[in-house]
Amino acid sequence: MNKGRGSLRKRITLIIVLGISIILTGLGIASHYIIEKNIEDSLNRKLALSRLVRHNIDNTIKDNINRLYDISLSGVVDLQNSDFRPEKEAIKAAYRYSIFTDGVFLLDKGGTVILNYPERIREASLNVMSIEPVNRMLSLGKPVVSNVYTVEPTKKKVLYVLVPLKDKNGVTVGVAGGQIDTTNPVFLQKLGLIDMGRNEFIDVVDSNGVILASSVPSRMFTLYNRDNIFTTLIGKHQEQVTTCYSCHVAGNKNVKVPTILAFAPLETAPWGIAIQEPRGYVFSPIAKLRRNFVVLGVFFMGIALLLTVGINRSIVNPLKILIWGADRIAKGDLSKPISPQGSDEIGVLSRSFETMRIKLVESLDRIMRQNLDLEHRVQERTRQIKESQKQAEFLLKKIITTQEDERKRIARGLHDATLQDLSAALMRIDMCRLHPDKVTEQEVYKIREIVLSAWNGVLSIIQNLRPTLLDDLGLTAAIKSLLGTHLGEKGINYFMNADGVKDKRFRPVVEITLFRIIQEAIVNIARYAKAENVFVLFKIADNTVHVEIEDDGEGFDLSAVFGTHEIKDRRGLGLMGMQERVGLLGGKFGIFSQPGIGTKIHLQIPLASSEILNA
Repeated sequence: MNKGRGSLRKRITLIIVLGISIILTGLGIASHYIIEKNIEDSLNRKLALSRLVRHNIDNTIKDNINRLYDISLSGVVDLQNSDFRPEKEAIKAAYRYSIFTDGVFLLDKGGTVILNYPERIREASLNVMSIEPVNRMLSLGKPVVSNVYTVEPTKKKVLYVLVPLKDKNGVTVGVAGGQIDTTNPVFLQKLGLIDMGRNEFIDVVDSNGVILASSVPSRMFTLYNRDNIFTTLIGKHQEQVTTCYSCHVAGNKNVKVPTILAFAPLETAPWGIAIQEPRGYVFSPIAKLRRNFVVLGVFFMGIALLLTVGINRSIVNPLKILIWGADRIAKGDLSKPISPQGSDEIGVLSRSFETMRIKLVESLDRIMRQNLDLEHRVQERTRQIKESQKQAEFLLKKIITTQEDERKRIARGLHDATLQDLSAALMRIDMCRLHPDKVTEQEVYKIREIVLSAWNGVLSIIQNLRPTLLDDLGLTAAIKSLLGTHLGEKGINYFMNADGVKDKRFRPVVEITLFRIIQEAIVNIARYAKAENVFVLFKIADNTVHVEIEDDGEGFDLSAVFGTHEIKDRRGLGLMGMQERVGLLGGKFGIFSQPGIGTKIHLQIPLASSEILNA
């Protein structure tokens, strides 16, 4: 019997040691794979960041090359004409909002400066053919983005962006170029280089290895091209993540620090993006992970020893029963209880397993209920947030559209009438000031009539902003005033039927909405319809306001006004505004029109009983 027990202990010990060995082996393999994967991910993140910066700078350069091409596309380039004002306006437009901090210039085929903006080159016949990028551009006939170039005799470091210049006939007649001062804050801001901290640098280097921009300004214009690494990578247009060494002073010695370099060449320029960070910073999380795996391995070894000692103390059937019970729990079967197995340690363990099973059942039930409740609350909250966002966006767009339309209308009214009247009055006043001997009572009377006309124009605008007649006498009287002003004074016959609403008042928002809609419709008829008769029906039925406006004018094609995807003229904007105003009050809007037949507008706005008041 003892021999059997000893044999079982040996088998248990052997199995545990073998199992822990397999676990540790698997853990070692997994840790090696995870560490290698983390190293690869760290390097890929560096390369991805360099690609992101590269993409931003490429887009910036492409955008500014297109600005230079726009000079030719403007169709005003004519170097044979001595009047260079159109060309000057074109290079001013290219300079505005560009990265060409030191200006934009035009050269002829001989490399002679024709125009520049801002005008820093005073000599019109200055020849810059000796500048290598200019010479290369004229030779190749295609866009050139230069490396860092030193301007003599000032020793200033600049960059050149050059494209062929074509006249209005599409013939290449010279060069359109921009000059960039890389130290200018505007240029650095356009590149979007940020300070990464922790001794990490983002450098923009040219094919000679000169740092032309950096997230650390002190590194600019330094040469960093050990073994021609940047020259080679830019020449091959090759991305790379590698380890290099940077030097710094530690005490009295120069110390080489291993550095991770991620490099991505640009597509539009002979430059590249180099991101460098000390290897220790990059791999510090990985070193920590490796230490954690070692500690975890030691922990597993300790657990193995404890398990071996504990299991060897008690064997036979109770252990198998507990194993079976534990296996059921591991598989998720919590329905069967674990029976007690005596009063010793195995018995305590069996009771603990049973207590754990009961608590797991309770916890699972509680977690399921909480999950259901949380999911419901999250869905409800998400729906409320989305509705609030949609409502806020909708209201903001409506407010902005309404404000801008009102401002345009006021500006148009002031420009078309009031401003012209005031200009005429000022001209007459100036004539009186220059020739006081010719001032007559008739002349003063004419000036008074002009000023009075301007005053009437301003008064009309004020009344349109908030018609006092609407506040004083109500909507019906205000509509009649609109008909008389816009139609009657132009000889257009109008007929209005205010069925049951003559003495009715509504909420201010309803009144002003109806007034603005009818005002827009009447103004459109007066301007575009060429109608002889206009009919307006205004009534209340079933707590709903009905308005119909019909004319016998020319009519129009609705598809021609609104287009397929956009509104094509001012009348379409007005109709869209009317439809939106009705929609804000929950109403319905309809328009029917055909060329030669006329136009009919119909709208319905529902009202609550409390919104209808007697005047």
